[in-house]
Amino acid sequence: MSKTIITSDVFVAYSQCPLKAFLLLFSDDQGVFHDYPSILEERRQVNQAQYLEKIKQSHENVEQYKQDDLNEKQFLLQALLKAECWEAHCDVLTKVEPNTSDKATYEPTIVVGTYSVTQEQKTELLFIGQVLGLIQEHLPGTGKIVGMDEKSHRVKLESGYKVIDPIIKILKQWAEEKPTQTPALILNRHCSSCQFQHNCRAKAKEIDHLSLLTSITEREINKLNKKGLFTVTQLSYTYRARKQRKNNQKIKHSHALKALSIRDNKIYVVQKEVINLSDTLIFLDIEGIPDQNFYYLIGLVIVKDGNIQEFSLWADNQVDEVKIWKKLITILSLYDNFTIIHYGSYEANFFKNKGKIYGESDNLLLEKIQANLVNILSLIYTSVYFPTYSNSLKDIGKYLGEGWAESNASVLQSLVWRYDWEKNENEALKDKLITYN
Repeated sequence: MSKTIITSDVFVAYSQCPLKAFLLLFSDDQGVFHDYPSILEERRQVNQAQYLEKIKQSHENVEQYKQDDLNEKQFLLQALLKAECWEAHCDVLTKVEPNTSDKATYEPTIVVGTYSVTQEQKTELLFIGQVLGLIQEHLPGTGKIVGMDEKSHRVKLESGYKVIDPIIKILKQWAEEKPTQTPALILNRHCSSCQFQHNCRAKAKEIDHLSLLTSITEREINKLNKKGLFTVTQLSYTYRARKQRKNNQKIKHSHALKALSIRDNKIYVVQKEVINLSDTLIFLDIEGIPDQNFYYLIGLVIVKDGNIQEFSLWADNQVDEVKIWKKLITILSLYDNFTIIHYGSYEANFFKNKGKIYGESDNLLLEKIQANLVNILSLIYTSVYFPTYSNSLKDIGKYLGEGWAESNASVLQSLVWRYDWEKNENEALKDKLITYN
């Protein structure tokens, strides 16, 4: 019987979802991969090659890593670290001069395919530190993560080892013997990029699992389980209409009413929101790459006196971002009064973030914009309950009989289209993004 090896991928997967790690280790069906993780891996490889070449060019004391051979070189490259049941790949090991002993130790560096550092990347670095500690008999205190912008982010590791210790113990048991019980199925925010998402979602629907409700947390699910509630249908029977609230008393979102709406296939309205609309309605949707804090497409539909105007402001690159900002400001400045209608917080954050960079001369207009933003999602979250598992535009639109031109359209897929467009500037991809927007 072959030995079960716990790799960095498995460890990070467990931190996201124990079931994902279990399937990676023990399932013959490895799922269907989304294009987005593949793109990030492709970018990582390019970034890694450039970073390693830079080290070779700027340092002489550099060598390829050899198994279990920490040979006192300043830099050891492309290390495959193996200890007990653990296996971790590390792009660079950097020697740290000893403080209390004669033996030099190393600290890990990984190169990633993103600009900002994610929690998963920090978890991967912690795991590498753990495996490296077994080899050199000393846990590294810090490590580095190198982003696409070539910036090196120093990460403290010492306090993290205690945090990952429970995962280490569980996975070590898995390596010794396959667990008899499969980890619980709980859908979460990582599902959208997971290769097992379709199978897990199908299973969740089959058993009517509570995690189908995207607004519910794992902690809330555990509390409901302790009360004997395991399905959306069961939860729906717990709803009780609330008493009339006093003025200005905040209404909370009700998971039970959401479940009831799904069970009855009806829209329930808790209260009617009053919105003061001007005679100029501006519907706004913005696309961007959050990892780069880059907004590349601003879509506007302006309705005034029965006339409709549409604008799609496109930025080829980050240099062009200021250009589409100025075009947007010019358009908005044409109207004395307006109401900007958007869905979610992304658009409000756009004005807040980019206003500080580009809007020094537009303070009065920016104040008017902030005062006239209407986030439809925040209005319906506690007041209107659609019979959908989430309040995403795609789910609600589908219920109302509307749809996207592309069946696989999503925020994640739009990032794939944008990255593909940046490679070859294919007009068909640009049109696809504008249509999606």
